[in-house]
Amino acid sequence: LVGVELEFYLVDAETGKFIDDSVFANTTTLNEQEEFLSDLYDQLEQQYIPIELIHAESGPGQLEVVLQYSQNPLELIDHVVLAQETIRAVAAKKKYGYKASFLPKYNSTKAGNGLHIHLSIRDATTGVPLMAATNDGTAASSPLSLQASAFVEGMLQHLPGLLGLTMPTVNSFRRIGPGCWTGSQVGWAFEDKEAAIRLCADLRNTRQWTHVEYKLCDCSCNLYLALAAILSSGLHGMEEKRTLRPALGHEATDQQQQQPAPPLPTSAIEALNALQDDDFLINVLGSQMMHSYLTLRQNEIDHNQSL
Repeated sequence: LVGVELEFYLVDAETGKFIDDSVFANTTTLNEQEEFLSDLYDQLEQQYIPIELIHAESGPGQLEVVLQYSQNPLELIDHVVLAQETIRAVAAKKKYGYKASFLPKYNSTKAGNGLHIHLSIRDATTGVPLMAATNDGTAASSPLSLQASAFVEGMLQHLPGLLGLTMPTVNSFRRIGPGCWTGSQVGWAFEDKEAAIRLCADLRNTRQWTHVEYKLCDCSCNLYLALAAILSSGLHGMEEKRTLRPALGHEATDQQQQQPAPPLPTSAIEALNALQDDDFLINVLGSQMMHSYLTLRQNEIDHNQSL
C-alpha cells in the first residue's frame, strides 16, 4: 500500500505574499479559506480522487492534502499529478486570486513543501499486513517482521542514490537539514520526524508498527520514476533478506552510537553523483533512460549555477 501527503503554499497571485500569518496546525487558514477548500474538495471528488484529509501545515498559508492509501501505485501517482493541477487551477480562480506553490523551499525562513510517501507491505495473496513482528521467527525484541526489516534496509542501502530521483533540484536541498523534520543521515527511527525514514505506528487501534514514511521527496521530482525506485529498493532488500541496521538515536546501543550514521548528500550534484554510482537503480530504471535523465538534471544544475 502507498499513500502520499502533498504540501503547498497559497500566496497572493499578484504580490507573491502568503495569504495569512498562521502557524503550525492553526485553524486560521482552514477557517479563512473554507470556500476555497470546499471548492477544491468538490473538484477532487468529481475526478474520483480519494482524499483522506486536508489540514493546515507548519508555514503561513501552507496546507497539506493527504491522498488515501492505494494498492495501485500507478493510479495513486496519476491522482497526485491531477491533484496538483486541480489545486493550481482552483487557486487561480478570479474570485480567489491565489497562486498555489509546490516549490520545495518557497521562503528561506519558512517551512518547505514536501511530498511525503507512506509505504506498507502486505501478503499479495491473503492481504495480511506484514509490517509488525508476529510468528515469523523475528527476535522478540524487534517490533518489525523480517520482511519489513529487509524492506526498510533495502531503501536505506540505496537512499543516497534515491535522492537523485526524489529530490532532483537545487531548490530541493534548501528544504532539508538538521532540525527541518526531513532527515540528514542515512538512517531510520521510531516516530521521529528528524529521521529520513520514519517508522509509524497505529497508536489508536492496534498500537503496532504499520508503515514507514519516506520524507525526502518533493514535487519537483518525477514521481513515476521516484516511486518505482523506492519500491524496487525495498523489494531488493527483501529478496536479499537484508538485516536492518540499528535505529538512530536512543534505540541504538552505546557501542552502535559511537558509529555515526553516514550523512546524506547535501546538494543536488552530490545526489546525482550517488544515483549515477548506484548500479542497481540504473539497471532498474534502464541505462538508456537514466543516461537521458542524468544529462537533463546535470544541465539544470549547471544552468542554476550560472545564474
